[in-house]
Amino acid sequence: MDEVRSAVGAIILAGLLAAAAGAAAKPVGCERRLPVTRHRAADVVLRRSRHARLPVVCVVRTGYATSESTIGVTARGTIVYSPALSENSVARSTDGGRHWYLTYPFDEQYTALWNTDDPYLWVDRRTGRIFWSHATGPSRTAPVLVSNSPLPSGIPTAIAAASGFQVYSSADEGLSWRTANYTSAPTGDWDKVFTGPPPATGTRPTGYPDLVYMCANSPTEAAGPGRFCYRSLDGGITFEPAGYVFPSQQQPADQCQALMANNGAVGPDGTVYQPVTCANGSYVAVSTDEGSTYEWHRVTGAPPASGIAGVSAGVGGLQIAVDDAGELYAMWSTGKRVMLVRSRTGGKAWKPALNVTTPGLAQVALASLAAGPAGHVGVAYYGSSDPKAIRLTAYLTTTATGATSSPVFASAALNPPARPIFQPSGVAGGVSPRADYIGAAFDSHGTLWVGAVQQIGKPDANGNVATTGLVGHLATLAPRRRHRHRTRRNG
Repeated sequence: MDEVRSAVGAIILAGLLAAAAGAAAKPVGCERRLPVTRHRAADVVLRRSRHARLPVVCVVRTGYATSESTIGVTARGTIVYSPALSENSVARSTDGGRHWYLTYPFDEQYTALWNTDDPYLWVDRRTGRIFWSHATGPSRTAPVLVSNSPLPSGIPTAIAAASGFQVYSSADEGLSWRTANYTSAPTGDWDKVFTGPPPATGTRPTGYPDLVYMCANSPTEAAGPGRFCYRSLDGGITFEPAGYVFPSQQQPADQCQALMANNGAVGPDGTVYQPVTCANGSYVAVSTDEGSTYEWHRVTGAPPASGIAGVSAGVGGLQIAVDDAGELYAMWSTGKRVMLVRSRTGGKAWKPALNVTTPGLAQVALASLAAGPAGHVGVAYYGSSDPKAIRLTAYLTTTATGATSSPVFASAALNPPARPIFQPSGVAGGVSPRADYIGAAFDSHGTLWVGAVQQIGKPDANGNVATTGLVGHLATLAPRRRHRHRTRRNG
């Protein structure tokens, strides 16, 4: 382990030197041959205007192995991608993705295994502070749980039980990290971290303007049966219990599974929203007291747990996001379509659902929702035009008019569809590393960034597959200059 940390430290030093050089964050990896489609919902493709310039797909690879991915971009343009090389480190770029370097907290529970701590990355766009959460667990540090474990495939992961959490925060663009250590907390896996302002009548934070929330399955790992949240009033330095999303007296008479909850969001007024998919329907649990108690609202059109498709072994379900104007969005996948609804009443009433899938796709998987500046909402996902395809292509769909009655979307593949990059394996698929989710986040300028997983080659005899992080977005480039040919006159 010391050798690995020494190698990572050398890479980090190289990254610091590159950052000091002040490289310009211009779009890199842009590929004009990957088409961008403008469309409305229900596969209504819009014709391109002679005077309108479509954005260009820009894609880079981190060069580091990865699994369940999340991404964020600070106000200064630093891109952070989790995980990289292992679940103990993050990839970081200060030049738009041209170069990548590793960073990691020096005080963290180390693991040599993939898919044991559900790393989750979040950038507070209001402040630029980066937060990264891990599930912890004493058995994953045992000597037998190493990269080349003699145990048969799957057994080391099975006995690396989750218990407690750590949240790491960085106030300097990911150069250094501070650790909040709660390894004895009554939480298991599927931990998520998110931030937002306090409500007007709530407790005022100190030393940091926003509250930091960490929610995870509780008290046990996958089974839960509940979803418990902590909150931080000092920018992620310390955490205190906030309360259960469920089970609670406020929840409807419905059976809710811990793994069918997802990441929360905070509105500009401090209201906390939590998405939960239950046996008889999907809901948004709404809290106006910093996560202590919740009022539940059914999401119109969203399926119950048995109707959720395109996710990994019943993991995930409904997702929610809030833009800077307070518009609430909810998204789910049918396995064939990505569906989006919005609410201006805090989840009490919902507009009709929109099919926001890239036109022409027949299947989708692992969709991830994000919202940004007012009206900006987008989705990252894998998909294929072949309903029976096993390997899939990475896609993004984004709009700046999500709060209107008929938003216009831009969708694009992040790799040539003829050369798909990912095969979903599910929790029980036997492939390592796997992906239960991929990343999507907006920067302060309204650009959607996607952090996906590209598999390189087929799994080996032990089910291990080589991967690299794939980072994509749409950029508006200057038009190409046309060269005029001069004709030389004789005489």
